[in-house]
Amino acid sequence: MTNMTICLLIFALMIVLFFTRKIPMSMTSMIVMVLLIVTGCIDAKSALATFGSTTVITMVSMYIVAAGLSRTQMISHITKLLYKVTGGSFTVILAAFVGITVLLGQFIPSIVALFVVVSPLVLKMCDEMNISPSKMIFPIAIASVSCSFIIEPIGPYAAWYVTDNGYLESYGWTATQFNMWTETSVIFPVGVVTALLAIFVVPKFLPDTPDLPTKSIESRQMAQKEPLGPVREFLGYGIFIAVIIALMLGVASWQATIIGAIAVVVTGVLTEKEAIDSMNMDTIMLYVGVVVLGNALSTTGAAEMLGDWLASWLMGINNAFIINLAFYCVGFIMTSVLYNRAVTTVLTPLTIMTCVSMGVDPRGPIIMCALASMSSLITPMATAVVPLAMGAGGYSQKTILKAGWLTAVVRGLLGAAVCSLLLPMAF
Repeated sequence: MTNMTICLLIFALMIVLFFTRKIPMSMTSMIVMVLLIVTGCIDAKSALATFGSTTVITMVSMYIVAAGLSRTQMISHITKLLYKVTGGSFTVILAAFVGITVLLGQFIPSIVALFVVVSPLVLKMCDEMNISPSKMIFPIAIASVSCSFIIEPIGPYAAWYVTDNGYLESYGWTATQFNMWTETSVIFPVGVVTALLAIFVVPKFLPDTPDLPTKSIESRQMAQKEPLGPVREFLGYGIFIAVIIALMLGVASWQATIIGAIAVVVTGVLTEKEAIDSMNMDTIMLYVGVVVLGNALSTTGAAEMLGDWLASWLMGINNAFIINLAFYCVGFIMTSVLYNRAVTTVLTPLTIMTCVSMGVDPRGPIIMCALASMSSLITPMATAVVPLAMGAGGYSQKTILKAGWLTAVVRGLLGAAVCSLLLPMAF
């Protein structure tokens, strides 16, 4: 049996265990990692190095920074204001948080950091207003993943079109090029519709109470502690704001957040024990395991094999909408088993080569692959935001599949239609 086959079987086992919930998801994730190492699908050094990756450092550090903010009275003040303005309306409160997430998502270059910034505020609000976190967390995850960077010229990827043009030239396409607004013309309207779905439709698919015990990012005991003194209260606000500004200015996520985490403890906003309690290690273990599986799928060639097989079906098709939608489906399926950062790297050359062979403009399919990588929230392998949301909202695998499919379908259909209209293919 080849490593590719073994890796696919382990992936199937993980999905079954996630669905049955016989074992905690964090433990399932660790079991998967051990099986991958023992069977030789990935080496132990690479697997264990994931615990020290910049993403894990960012996650842990931002948990501490966010816990420092939660230790202040800011959330209580915001809660009173929102309750006064909205009259306690769940939909209006959710719309406010989705709007904040979308706005910040145009500037913060890490969707993981973005989610960890916003979700503690949402959880605290749920506590204050007696709202179930299972109703609010997943829409925030959708906004973080699918509505970030939708106005490309003002975001951290303002010059990404230059990279896309380099890919086009390298793989033999010179008839057309991207400009600064090409991707935005497709991704922006799709992002707006996605935000509306997250506010008005997705909550209907979510349970009234969590499927599993929630893993709040901040310590629940903090709410029972005495308020901070004026100086430390100010520092709690200031450190959080400074970290956000640093992220917006392009400072490496792990550097900005770890400095912020250290500052929170050194200044006494949190004690050492409070900082350690806020790290949420169950979610970290879940994340590490699914990352290792994604790396194994890539290393053994399983993910690329899936992409090649699906892309080969496009030969002979002469409908722009179908071609665009097909590339979206390929990207979506690959993202569901392989982290989204890797999908565009794997698919972009394949997309251009396939389109060049067919004699069609690759720009639409390239955008659809990028759109797909921002659309999958139905498995924990797609992005670190998903396991974070599962822990914070208490979601099972079944719930995120149920809540995530409609948004994915709408994004694919709408994106393919807009691409076909704005970027027609010549046959």
